[in-house]
Amino acid sequence: GFHAEILKTPIRWEDGHVIPPTAPGLGVELDEAVALAHPYVDNALHLEMAEVPLG
Repeated sequence: GFHAEILKTPIRWEDGHVIPPTAPGLGVELDEAVALAHPYVDNALHLEMAEVPLG
């Protein structure tokens, strides 16, 4: 799907844990062709956050 295609190198998982990339910065590189093919068309960001902190 889109989330797997947008990264040039997929996120690695091992035993249920994300293995951090070793590349500089955040360690990820976006595939700009995929990003351009799926422009954001909404009028607001929709971050999914709980109303109250959990815990």
